[in-house]
Order: sequence, then C-alpha cells, then structure tokens
Amino acid sequence: MILMGMLVFSFGIWGIADIFRGYGRQTLIHVGDTEITSQDYMRAQQDVLRAMSSQAGRSLSLQEARAAGLDSRVLERLIGGAAVDTHAKHLHLSISDAALLAEIMKDPAFKDPAGNFSPAAFQQGVHAVGLSEEGYLNSLRERNLRRQILTTIGKVANSSDVLVGALNSYNGETRTLRYVLVPQAAAGTIADPSDDDLKRYYDNHHGKFTQPELRKIGVLAVTPESVKDQVQIAESDIKAVYEAEKDQLGKPERRHVQQIPFPDMAAADAAYQKIQSGTDFAAVAKDQGVSETDMDLGTVTRADLADPAIAETAFKLEQDKVSEPVTGKLGSIVLLRVTGIEPGKTLTYDEAKAEIEKKFLKDRASGAIFALHDKIEDALAAGATLSETADKLKLTYQAIDQVDREGRKPDGSSVTLPAQKELLNAAFATDTGVENDPIDAKDEGIVWYEVLGITPEQLKPFDQVKDEVTKDWHTEEVRAHGAKYAQDLVNGLNGGKTLEDVAKDLNVEVLTSDPLKRDSITVNVLPPAVSQAFTLPEKGYGSAPSGVDEGRIVFQVDKVTPPPPLDAPEVARLKEQIGLLVSEDAIAEYFGALESRYGVTVNQQALAKLVGTSEEP
Repeated sequence: MILMGMLVFSFGIWGIADIFRGYGRQTLIHVGDTEITSQDYMRAQQDVLRAMSSQAGRSLSLQEARAAGLDSRVLERLIGGAAVDTHAKHLHLSISDAALLAEIMKDPAFKDPAGNFSPAAFQQGVHAVGLSEEGYLNSLRERNLRRQILTTIGKVANSSDVLVGALNSYNGETRTLRYVLVPQAAAGTIADPSDDDLKRYYDNHHGKFTQPELRKIGVLAVTPESVKDQVQIAESDIKAVYEAEKDQLGKPERRHVQQIPFPDMAAADAAYQKIQSGTDFAAVAKDQGVSETDMDLGTVTRADLADPAIAETAFKLEQDKVSEPVTGKLGSIVLLRVTGIEPGKTLTYDEAKAEIEKKFLKDRASGAIFALHDKIEDALAAGATLSETADKLKLTYQAIDQVDREGRKPDGSSVTLPAQKELLNAAFATDTGVENDPIDAKDEGIVWYEVLGITPEQLKPFDQVKDEVTKDWHTEEVRAHGAKYAQDLVNGLNGGKTLEDVAKDLNVEVLTSDPLKRDSITVNVLPPAVSQAFTLPEKGYGSAPSGVDEGRIVFQVDKVTPPPPLDAPEVARLKEQIGLLVSEDAIAEYFGALESRYGVTVNQQALAKLVGTSEEP
C-alpha cells in the first residue's frame, strides 16, 4: 500500500518530462537499465512539494515537507516510476502519437474561447510548466502509459457480500470486559541477580549494549551571525515589520477541537438537527462509528489544521457550541465543537525586536556569506586545512570529538550543529581524508565539514555497562514475574474461581469496561488487552499490561455484541473500500516485484549531499 500515493504523484502532476533522460550527468539511482540523475530528483522534488502543499491547503516550506516525508515520497515516485517504465520497455509497450494528439486536442486547457484547439494556448500552457513541446509529449506519453499499466494491475472484481459482512463484523463488533487491576506488588519481590544472571542477560542482548559507529567531525560554518557586523539593519525597518506583523507575532491562540466526519451533506444536516434538539455531540459521534479518540483533534493552533475552511470555522466558534456542517477545501464534510480556548498573546515591540532583527539578518547576510565562501574556497584550494582557514579568516572551527549519526555523544548527551540532519547524513556518507562539497544550509548559511576519525560500532565491555545491565535485567524480570502471576490467576479462573474471588484476594474491585471495538483504548484497558480480548470467546479469560505502575489486568470477556446490519449505502461504501484496499495491495506487490526483478541501486553519498543542499523553492 506504500506506493499508492505514487499513483497520485505520477498521474496527477505535470513535470514528469525527461525524468529518465539524464545521461551524462551524475547518476543518483539505477533501476535496472534506467538511470535517475540529481536533476531528475530536484525536478521530482518540486512536483511532490507542490502536491503536498495542495493537500495541506497552504504552501509548505521545504523543511515542513521534509518533516512530513517529502524525501521518501520523492524516492518512491522516482524508483516506482522507473520500474514501471523499464517493464513497459521490456514488454514493448508504448502510446501512439495519434493517441497523444487526440488527447491534447480534447484538453480544455488548450482551447480558444470558441472551443477549438489553439496552438498558442498549447505552447503557453506547456511553457508555463517549464517544458518544451517535446518534453511535454514525452511526459504525457509516460503518464498515460503508467496509468494504463497500473489501472490494469489494480483492477479488481466486485467484493462479495460475505467479505463485506466479515469486514463489518471486524470493524463493528464490540466486547465488554469485566476485570480486576493486579498491582505489581501482588506478584511479590524477586531475588537480586547473580553475576552469572547479569552476564547471561548481557550476552543475550548485545544489541542493547553496543556503541554505534562514532565519527570525529570538523565543522566550519559561515552563518548570518558570522557576518552580523557587516550587515546594516535600520531601526525604522524593524518597526515597520513589527507594525505590519504584530498580530501574527507571539503565542497563537489554541483551541481544543472535536470533529465528526460525515459521508455526505444530508447526513451532516440530520446530525446537526439532532444536536440542536438536545442530543449530545459525543452520542452523535458514536452513532457515526467515530470513537472519542478519533473525534478529538486535540488542542491546536489555526496552522495545525490542514484544511483552511475547517480552521476558519473552528477559530470562529464560541466555546462549547457546535458548528453547522462545514465542507472543507479538501472535500470532507464535518461538524465541529470547540471545548476549550487558550487566548494568544501579542508581543510588544521590545519583545519582538530581537526575532525580527534575526530575520532581517538572514535575508540580508547572503552577500557577505558568499564573499566569505569565495575566500574559504580559495584558501582550501591553496592547500590550507579547514581549521587553518578558520584561523586565517577569524572564523569559528568546531571539532566534535565523537558523535553518532543521530547526533548523540557516547555519554548520551546531544550535540548542536548547523544544518544538523544534513551535516550528519553527509558526514556518515563520506570518509576520512575526503574533500567534501560544502552544505548550503539556506538562510542558515554555508557549512564546510571534514571527517577526522572513525570509531567502528563496538560492544561495550560488561564491566562498563554493568549498572545498565542490572537495571534492564530487573525491569524485564519484574515484568515477567508479574505476567506469570497474572497467568496463574487466569488459570485459577479457568479452573472454577470467579473474578469476585480474585478481587477479594487482592482487595480490589471488579470493574466493567465500556463496549470496546478493536481500536478502542481506555484508561486501564490498553491495546494489548483489547487485541487479546478479540481472540477469546465470550466468558473467556485473559491477562495483559494495565499501564498502571507496571501492573496488569486480569479480565473476562463478559459480552460479545455483533454490529447492527448494514444499510445499502454502507454496503456500497464498504465494497468500495475493500476494492481500493485490494487494488492498493496488488499495485504494491507489482512495484515490489519489479524492483526485485530489475534491482535498485542508490548512490547514498550523492543522495545525502543532495538532500542537504537542495534549494528552497
């Protein structure tokens, strides 16, 4: 199912043109005999970023998109697309020129006001997306061929009523549990471990006590702060920005928002009328099959809500009021309720001045930074080391003695580095003695780096980690001891005891849960208990962690309640859902088979540098 998203990116986005024609440039990825270059990656990154921004309802920065998985989406798109293209080539499949011409002639974007095909409109549209006419034809050919192949692969037969019933039962069946909380102390204490116990645990868990590969890294960063004395920022400019943006500065308002989604406007209107007549919001959510967890969007800022229409309504609602049905920009239909409001705070000029000044510095420092860039490159070309260059230009050279690829030192503390993720990715993709290209950290400056030493991954000596081993052994042993004690209680229940007997022995109460679905979670009944409960028959007993002070619960499945029968629209919706899932799985299997057949090779060093230096759109 991973690659279903690529269907959207491959077919819903222009810009695929010439993706696999980068011969003569540095090859980033090989898929069989198809090459993908750095330029192809950058072009695809721009397309995927635009698509993610469209889905979010606002323009995402490169950093935001990367945090949401941009890099992996770009790789999925490029590798999957190359695999399909390679397969099509091996099958001698293609789209005829006549078919392409017919599609172009029908495209409304290329017609004049009279409805006739316009060559001028075609040229203007093609050039607007940065392509030549030939490039557009190639992209259209690739897009259509991929669509036809994947549509064929993903086509599935109609879902049977048996399958629909099984899915409805799986999603809608509830189980009510009676249970007792078993405190950890009830299991008794455990004896202290011997050295043999600890050494055995250490030998069986080497992965826990292995020091990851460490690298000594030298860093020379030219940042806006480095050139601050060369940048002039007028007080009047700072005041002008403050006056223009003061409403957005400071702490934004936060609201606790709840949401019930509906399949159509009629259902949303009917639910809204019920609420106006006195039905509780949570009860309506329950009727829609929406759990309390799914209903709760949490305490959010306006920017946290991806759909601008929903955000607009949520931040206009009075507290504890329910909105009329809202149709989101992304197509969803919801009712909203705000149960809490945390007012925002606007900063004074004195409070905001330093941050505004910092932004000015980032915007205006580029000239001075690039002047230093040229001086540093000249010094390095003349044979100076990075540290000598820093001394000569009165810049700061930072030597990190030992750091792993996650930015941690051997003692567990974290380092702070400029462009940290990109820098560490690049540093762990190179070697000692290699002259590396600097990292363009955008408005954070430019970063030069070198690897000065490598300490391979190694198992820490037992004596060095004995305290850690003891702690982990004790935690695991207490957990196992508690699980065995609880299982003994379950065995007793299966032998004829009652929950009331167990509760009396433990001096606790017998509690009853709400009806639970497979994805439900409550204070004491955590997912492992719910999952186990759905494997047991009615009146069966089980045990699982409770989440309360490392204790457990011992429970009985008191009642199994099947879901109500589905109406015709729900049957149709479930059939569509099943068809989509089966189609996604078929396409994912197809991509996996192609990548296995043709082989995928990624130049990790080139990719690390590229991800660290790609430009902000």
